[in-house]
Amino acid sequence: MNKQLERIKRMHTLIKFNRTGTPAEFAERLGISPAGLYRTLAMMKEMGAPIHFCQRRQSYGYYESVELRIDFVRVENSRKDQSRVSRGQACIRPLHTPTSSSVAAS
Repeated sequence: MNKQLERIKRMHTLIKFNRTGTPAEFAERLGISPAGLYRTLAMMKEMGAPIHFCQRRQSYGYYESVELRIDFVRVENSRKDQSRVSRGQACIRPLHTPTSSSVAAS
């Protein structure tokens, strides 16, 4: 699997159980630079991860219970799209961006 995805999965597990240690310890545990750690944490936050650093525990954690989910979902094509593809025409459909309410419902 992609190195970045594996890193995010490992980070999620450590954050979930408040086992990261300080930023320097966390970066060392992952084998990355502190700058790389901060970039990946920022990316995870952009993806919706409610990450914070707990001074008392000296570890990153989540504000609320979350799970990391990276997957593909099968989507049925409409007949119109299928006929256009069979005639060699490109068919571009806009992607649906999930809202926080639709993500919470799944």
